[in-house]
Amino acid sequence: MSVIVGMTFALFTDTNSIRNHLQAGTLDATLKRTYLEYTVLDDSGKLEKITNSDAVDFTGSVGENVFGIESEDIRIVPGSYFKAQMQIENGGNVAFTYNVGIKLVGESNALVDQLQVTVTHPDGHKTTKLLGEMVNGFQINVDKMLSGAQPHSFTIEISFINDTTVNNAAQTKLAVFDLVVTAVQATD
Repeated sequence: MSVIVGMTFALFTDTNSIRNHLQAGTLDATLKRTYLEYTVLDDSGKLEKITNSDAVDFTGSVGENVFGIESEDIRIVPGSYFKAQMQIENGGNVAFTYNVGIKLVGESNALVDQLQVTVTHPDGHKTTKLLGEMVNGFQINVDKMLSGAQPHSFTIEISFINDTTVNNAAQTKLAVFDLVVTAVQATD
């Protein structure tokens, strides 16, 4: 009897198969200069203000100087400044934070210690450091940008401080640095 029952015993089964997929998000930050203002010495020895509102795309690696210095003949003096209004846009689908940093190329010197870096954040507040304080990887946290947000504008200004007790030490010195804007996925 048990043999007969065992032979007629059937098990019911059911299988559900669900296809899954995961796709990585895209971090795509574009960076443009939308306005440039700087001062140079005119023939009479006075600082002359120059402006340029041509948009220049700095996304990726470019050889152009963000401050528009195309000639070795441009010399700065105490009171000179270079101000670039930058625009960052989120073309991807993940939020990111972005920072401004300086990477010194070459030797630190008296000029580097007399160049003041001021970043004006999108909300209008300012962060100011001497270039010499920023060369060791210090970054200024600028803002957070959500996916689909309107472009943010911020300003980077480099000015030669006017301090007669130290300015002479900067004569003939050269400051070569990279301006680095870094976007990192926001995790909060």
